[in-house]
Amino acid sequence: MYFRLAKRLLLETDKRLLWKLAYQAGWKGFWSVQRHKKRLRKGQFFPPFLYLSIINSCNLRCQGCWVDVAGKQTKIDLQALNRTVNEAKTMGNAFFGILGGEPFLHKELLEFLGQHPDVYFQIFTNGHFITDDVAKRLRALGNVTPLISVEGSEIISNQRRGRDNVLSQTMQGIKNCLQNKVLTGVCTSVCKTNINDLLTNTWVDRLIEMGVMYCWYHVYRPVGPESLPELSLSTEELRRVRQFVVDTRVNKPIIVIDAYHDGEGRALCPAVTGFTHHIGPGGDIEPCPVIQLATENINE
Repeated sequence: MYFRLAKRLLLETDKRLLWKLAYQAGWKGFWSVQRHKKRLRKGQFFPPFLYLSIINSCNLRCQGCWVDVAGKQTKIDLQALNRTVNEAKTMGNAFFGILGGEPFLHKELLEFLGQHPDVYFQIFTNGHFITDDVAKRLRALGNVTPLISVEGSEIISNQRRGRDNVLSQTMQGIKNCLQNKVLTGVCTSVCKTNINDLLTNTWVDRLIEMGVMYCWYHVYRPVGPESLPELSLSTEELRRVRQFVVDTRVNKPIIVIDAYHDGEGRALCPAVTGFTHHIGPGGDIEPCPVIQLATENINE
């Protein structure tokens, strides 16, 4: 299986992009963690990975979204973004997650990415604004991977995301990335209405056939203005998600990310371990996107 995955990476992705991933996210990311552990032994704290929600605006209205996307637009400007990333780089950080809202609604996003060629970015996006031209820009940059969210069939996607024709636009964004040999991932917030469609070998096989290199399953959390707790998974369904992740890693030539369990299968919270922190659109420094509690702000 690992040979098949390596073969896919080499044949289906731009080699320069693979090198950027291996060196900046892999090698430099490894040393970011080592520096973090060394700081902890000295009683000092700074997380090796930062996630930045750069704007609260979005073209969709997803169920369970922790962002008030219908509220007054708030965003981190280019100067603050550069300052934050530059300060993190002095601490050894080399990997940053970019979230929204919808990150591609931030007009300075691509300029920002281009100003930091020495680190690696993962963009959490619905894919609707990734045109062929944007995908070409991402390939030229080389230091970014889009993680594009798919929430179910066309009908379920429209329900989950509050708009029409959501899935077709998302799939076009994925297609644009893959046609330009950009390393691309697909993520899903697994809930009651999509677990039977997307937590399947059929769906994973389709992703592999398309050329998607990694997928990320995270469970639905009832937060935000439209929380809908009835979409939350049962205990048995949570076990089912975890088992599927483990089985897929063993049997399919695709990388499967699980941010909420360690290598031995023990549940964890990335913020509690000290590995990640989140910066909201208003600059608040928070444990994670879901837990919006802050005592400090990057603008202070």
